[in-house]
Amino acid sequence: MSAARTTRARRAQALAQFAALCCLCSLALATEIPLYATGPSQDAAFVRFVNAQDRVLEISASGSKARTRLESAQPASPFYSVDANAKLRGRLQAGDQQGDIALSVKPGEFATVVAMPGAGTIRQTILREQPDDFNALKVSLALYNVDPQCGAAGLHVVGRNTTLFEGVGAGTLQRRAMNPVSISVQLRCNGQPAAATLALGALQAGQRYSVFVVPAAGSTRLFLAADSVSR
Repeated sequence: MSAARTTRARRAQALAQFAALCCLCSLALATEIPLYATGPSQDAAFVRFVNAQDRVLEISASGSKARTRLESAQPASPFYSVDANAKLRGRLQAGDQQGDIALSVKPGEFATVVAMPGAGTIRQTILREQPDDFNALKVSLALYNVDPQCGAAGLHVVGRNTTLFEGVGAGTLQRRAMNPVSISVQLRCNGQPAAATLALGALQAGQRYSVFVVPAAGSTRLFLAADSVSR
């Protein structure tokens, strides 16, 4: 093969590889399109959605084709950066149940919209945080209680005489810093053990997490979510 022909072949191969790379980048970017527009950094606010149901939750934003879905096995979305104080509207859909999204988020605020089954519609609970800075050598852990049947929720460390949270009322949350250790926790409602124990695994220092207390069929359940921010 001549040198010229070899050069042309190499160029064609390089172009094919570049085209494939561009295609992959386009697909990756397509999966990261946020539900809502992002405002200037100084006015940024954040919202995430949590599926506290045993079926798929579909979330769509008004005024655009942006949508996402949350499976029961991975019930929490990342936090999406949104325009502070802007009215966010959309629709929640789970099977034959629907619910309208209508909220605004203050600058620097992190809002969590929890979707639960209701009487003919999707019931929503919105919990809000204004997180403080914390030690990067610690783990930031929150307990979100959205189960009306668990009036005073607490988390006890299994096998230790340690309580992480107590007296967290329904529709409220608490957050604390803790050492990055691997533990399992037991939920207590009004001082009594409830739900199965939950293994938190190896929590990473400098990261934020949330444990959710949600209603289940005739009981209460727990799950852990990382407080990640969509890029």
